[in-house]
Amino acid sequence: MSPSGITAIEVPASGRAPIRKLGALVPTVLALTLLAGCAGQAREGGLPAASDTPPLHAAANAQSLDDMLKAEDFDLARALLLFSEKYYPEFSGRPHDTDIPAKLTRFDAYAAELRRDVNRARSPRTRLLALTDFVHSRLGLRFDPTDQGGANPENLFFDRMLQNRYGYCVSLSLAYLVFGQAAGLEVLGIRIPGHFAVIFRDREANGQPYEVILETTAFGAAFDDLHYYAQYRFSSTSVKNRVYLTPLADREIFGTLYNNLAGLTYLRNDYQLALKRYDRALELAPNNAEVMYNRAVVLRKLKRAGEGLKDINEALRLDPSFALALILRAGLFWENGEKEQARADLAEAMRKRPEWVEPLMLEGQFLMDDNQLDEARSVFERVLEMRPGFKSAYIALAELEAKAGNMAKARKYRQLAEES
Repeated sequence: MSPSGITAIEVPASGRAPIRKLGALVPTVLALTLLAGCAGQAREGGLPAASDTPPLHAAANAQSLDDMLKAEDFDLARALLLFSEKYYPEFSGRPHDTDIPAKLTRFDAYAAELRRDVNRARSPRTRLLALTDFVHSRLGLRFDPTDQGGANPENLFFDRMLQNRYGYCVSLSLAYLVFGQAAGLEVLGIRIPGHFAVIFRDREANGQPYEVILETTAFGAAFDDLHYYAQYRFSSTSVKNRVYLTPLADREIFGTLYNNLAGLTYLRNDYQLALKRYDRALELAPNNAEVMYNRAVVLRKLKRAGEGLKDINEALRLDPSFALALILRAGLFWENGEKEQARADLAEAMRKRPEWVEPLMLEGQFLMDDNQLDEARSVFERVLEMRPGFKSAYIALAELEAKAGNMAKARKYRQLAEES
């Protein structure tokens, strides 16, 4: 994972959900998009004085997590702790006593500290600096460079992230939302393809609006929306459909968390439970195209590819530029014998993301599946030109040469794959 976050988590051991009949290669092409967005709620009005702001949490609130999720917005910090209390033991193998009242009291103290700094600030930039300094210096939170695949549950659960001081874009952004909103700042979460960030809104002394998008995995580095359009290449249609760059409610935050929880569940090879959690994610955030993609991967694994195709079609309706969905649909078409449709989707994915090797890998597998071995070999060699040392390309070439009867070459490529 780069400092700006990642787009996908690999599943299972090889990294992707395999397509039937397409050999060992396709697991390098398809992936669960684990990180799918983050959200928050706006706090209207001016900045409150510390003495005017009540405690963040009502300690007597005894609502369950499921009860809280029936509303659009709620006590986000409490809900995050309940989420951790409910699900973290699955991954730790031991009971998890979150001591919610004590943690909420500590959160109130943190919020009061940040609020004092915010109230002393005289401009949007200094208020923003107060927020980023609080999250990354006072709390010491930073991106976890050892979790390149986003597969460490310690980085998902909010209280664990606060204790360990490492997280990824979901949990780091939640710190901005929980404490920034409690300090009276307008901090909002937004989804970006395979990633999410935080919008910070304020006003200059002359009333001029001030708005930036913060990369919480890069210590709050500020960008505008054009940066994200250029880097992630999502369509304007997806913004109109409230998939990306749109502030979301607390309930939709938990759509993201259940999506990520489902991805971790899939890594444990519990596909039925992963499917239920993707279902829950879509109940909470019905317009999340990436959850639809992820659920399609699981449905295909459960031999329910027809249902998965419906999810992929809906994901592409919401975001016509969703290249991973085009690649997955191409694979589903191919294994169903609809080769022209498969090639059309693959060509469109290549047009949208010419710098990606994943569409080329699938093209090579299609050619190999059709016994066009020379053409497939050329494609895999091109992949290695684009990404030298790419293990999956070596694996594909080993399979190809074995199919061609070139056993010495097959052994060579297997060795290169083991060394890469």
